[in-house]
This record gives sequence, C-alpha cells and structure tokens, in this order.
Amino acid sequence: MFLAELLSLCVFPLMMFAVTAGHQNGRGTVVVVVSEGNYIILPCSLSSQESLVRTHFHWKKDDEREVFVYDADLHHNNRRSGQDEHFRGRVSHFSDQLKFGNASIIIRNTTVADSGDYTCDFPFHQPDRETFNVTLVVGAAPKPFVGILNISEDEALLKCEVRGASPKPKVEWRDSDGNILPAEEPQVSRTGERYDITLLTTVTRTNSSLFLCVATQEELSHRAADEIFVPDQLFETCGGDIVLIVSFVCGILSVVVLIAVCVCFLYFTV
Repeated sequence: MFLAELLSLCVFPLMMFAVTAGHQNGRGTVVVVVSEGNYIILPCSLSSQESLVRTHFHWKKDDEREVFVYDADLHHNNRRSGQDEHFRGRVSHFSDQLKFGNASIIIRNTTVADSGDYTCDFPFHQPDRETFNVTLVVGAAPKPFVGILNISEDEALLKCEVRGASPKPKVEWRDSDGNILPAEEPQVSRTGERYDITLLTTVTRTNSSLFLCVATQEELSHRAADEIFVPDQLFETCGGDIVLIVSFVCGILSVVVLIAVCVCFLYFTV
C-alpha cells in the first residue's frame, strides 16, 4: 500500500487538514473549502472595525436561506426565530469579536448540502452599506476501492469503485510508473450532489504487476488512490487451473460416453 499512501499524503494534503485557508476568486468572492463533517469559518468584518455590539448584520445562503442573524445581541441562538432549519444548532458567531467589527460565523458538522454562495450584509451601516460574499465548498472525498473481476492466463479485468463523492471526481487507472491505462467508459450514477463511479480496465502480463486507481477532485485540491498487485504467478495459476478444469471435464465426458456405448451394446445384443 506504500505507493497509494504516498500519493494521497504528498500530492494533495487537504484531508490532513479539516479546513483550508480562504482565497479570493476573480469576482472578489472569498472561497473556502472544508471536508465533510468538520467546521468552517466564514469570514466577514467591517473595514472600519467599528463595534457591532448594538447593530445588525445577517448571513444568507444563495440569497434566500437565512443562516444567521444578529440584532443588538438578539440572534438565532438566543430567542430569535426564522433561521433555516438546515442550519439550526450548527451556526454561531464570535461574541467577543463584535466590538472589533468581526461578523464572521462558524458552521459546524458541515455537509455537502452546505456548499453554496453566502452573503454577509450590514443593511443599516452608514454611510455606505457593506456586503461580503463567500463561496463555501464542502467536499466528500472517499477513497477508491479496487478488486479483480476476472482473470485468465494472459489478462485480468480490474474494477475500481468510488462511492458518495462530491464534487464529481475524475477517476483513472494507472500503472506503477504513473502512466494512465486505457479503460472502459466510466459508469456514473448520481444521488443529489453525490456521485458513484465505477471504472473497469483490462491489464495483461506485459503490464507492470502493480496498478492504481486514482480519484482526483480539483475543486478540493484532493487526490486519493488505492492499489492492487497482480503477480505473474496469479496469471499462471489461473491459466493452469483452467487447463486442469478443462481436462477434468473432458475426462468425465469420455467416461460417460464409454458407459453409454457399453449400455447400448448390451441392450442390442440381449
């Protein structure tokens, strides 16, 4: 398992860290990425750093779902109603940072359904109203699973499965040198925002004995792999087994035919 582990640990290290640092895209929106089941901080602060203790700000998702509202110390975690059910009990703010103009929030126990565009708005801020945009990407990055479906004397059919991934990963078969192997068209099914992908490839005795299935999710900067070893001895064993089975079957058929001939001979001579 060394090669697959080295690939997953060294190429893309997202899963070693629950939360990635935010960055801005071309539209000035902060993009933050987190793996499912962790927490994420959505940043928002007044440029003036003036106190928010006695004022109002609110967070919405996709411009309509109410994520968190703060109104002069009244908020969704102390008697204020109206919060979207999906976020209830999972969102909080930094009360000790309000005096510095910090309206950032924490979302805990993240799910794929949390992915989307968020806005932080100060509707009553004077002289200019300030609005901040954050895009949240919550990823599910399961490890691929590989196995042998069929094997003959000269080739083996290998199967790779990735289940419940989000966003949709790119799945490839590779040899031990990292070369991409020819494969069948991926079998893809989707449930909500999650994808199940199956990829088959046929390898021969002329290929290397070590093969990897690699799943890459560029949006998460994440790559995971599983490997399988198909030694030449296995090809030879399976090929030899086939010869033995064929020989055994032919032997049984020969005995059956001989018995049938004898029975027919005795029947017609009596």
